[in-house]
Amino acid sequence: MRMGLKVFTSLVIAIALTAIAQANVINISMNPITGLPASDVDKGYFGDNSPSTNFTGLLQQISLYNAFYNSNLQNPTFTGYFDGSSNTVNLTGFAYAVIHYGRGPGGTGQGGGIEFFYLNGMTGNYTFSANGLGPNGLGGFSSIRLFAANGVPVPEGGESAMLLGIAAVGLVSTRRFVKA
Repeated sequence: MRMGLKVFTSLVIAIALTAIAQANVINISMNPITGLPASDVDKGYFGDNSPSTNFTGLLQQISLYNAFYNSNLQNPTFTGYFDGSSNTVNLTGFAYAVIHYGRGPGGTGQGGGIEFFYLNGMTGNYTFSANGLGPNGLGGFSSIRLFAANGVPVPEGGESAMLLGIAAVGLVSTRRFVKA
């Protein structure tokens, strides 16, 4: 009876580690004027939609986010960025995403927002919203740029935690047979 409890406990720990390890993208968009969190930011604060402008804006957003939340997100690197035109992208190897929303369908309506995301260890394909709320109204997806963190490999999703949990269950089970 007691050995079953150990195996059950190990299994619960393995499942908990897997659940904890699941990453979610985090919107780190901050209003450059107020320094407060924002769903997205008017692209007018950052100029054109070029890679270098997106990178400079990302650095500013990380600084504001770190100051507001007292966190320590790492700075991105400009080298090896990804430039895409689809809202579904492979995040593996990247730490940050900058998404630009242009005007509505056919260039009509409001729009022109930009969002900044910390990818928080996400890997594989991920689909960002095709429509941004934008500070000026609804805008359609325009482009995405992905940046890696400076000198820090992006962590895996939950695979390592799951393997660790399975190994823990295996060790407990093996110990049961060795003692017998």
